[in-house]
Amino acid sequence: MSLLVDMMTNTLDPGYAEAAARRARTGAPDVPPRALRRAAAAAAAVLAGLILVTASSETRRSAPSVARARADLVGQVQQRTSEVTALQGQILALSAKVAQLRQAGLAGSSSGRSLVARLADLQMAAGAVPVTGPAVRVTLTDAKLPAGPTDPTQQDQGGQVLDSDLQHVVNALWASGAEAVAVNGQRVTALTSIRAAGDAIVVDFRPVDPPYVVTAVGDPDTLEQSFVSSSAAAALRTYSQAYGLGFVVKGLSGATLPAAAAPALYAAQPGAVPTPSTGGSS
Repeated sequence: MSLLVDMMTNTLDPGYAEAAARRARTGAPDVPPRALRRAAAAAAAVLAGLILVTASSETRRSAPSVARARADLVGQVQQRTSEVTALQGQILALSAKVAQLRQAGLAGSSSGRSLVARLADLQMAAGAVPVTGPAVRVTLTDAKLPAGPTDPTQQDQGGQVLDSDLQHVVNALWASGAEAVAVNGQRVTALTSIRAAGDAIVVDFRPVDPPYVVTAVGDPDTLEQSFVSSSAAAALRTYSQAYGLGFVVKGLSGATLPAAAAPALYAAQPGAVPTPSTGGSS
């Protein structure tokens, strides 16, 4: 009977009664904890939605300006490249004219003609003049990836032409007796750098696109045979068989390589120009 009496007279558990009294003393609203959690979750969801909407709006507003800035940069690069190409053409034309005048002025004496011949040898070694002759052409191409999902590291394992591959080909051609070398039409000299810039390959800071064509002028009887027997060619054949990298060597009856860009002089100083003798025997 005491249990029934307690239930009739004490309607709240002592713990609930104490919590109710505490809320009454502090003036806190009588809100169940579950309702508070729901309200907090709803507020957080609304705040997250506002942040996403704001970020999306900002991205849409900034996209046109980013595209315009990129287009402007691309246009400037193309314009400067065209200007550099035009200036290099002027340099080559003026250099050819200077060479003609120099040869005409020195051709009147044996010492002058000897000087012209020595200068021609030095210019060819320095890549300062175009050269023509029998050649060997080495073509390198990236491996073709199969259609569909592929392993993204496949080309990194040997199917992609690297700057080091071009370096090895050029060095092997020099060692095989090449007298002049060019990569994609750009003359290579002792001062030429072949480097990687991200995914691109640059020759003297100018990008070259695949296929990569290395042309070397030299003795047709020994140049091709010596290069094919080199360690660089053996490594590229291995890459070709294992990964599908393109590697083709072909002999040419004739090829013309352009002159290299004029090098920057750091230590040279103008000197006295010797006057050739006009009384020598011819």
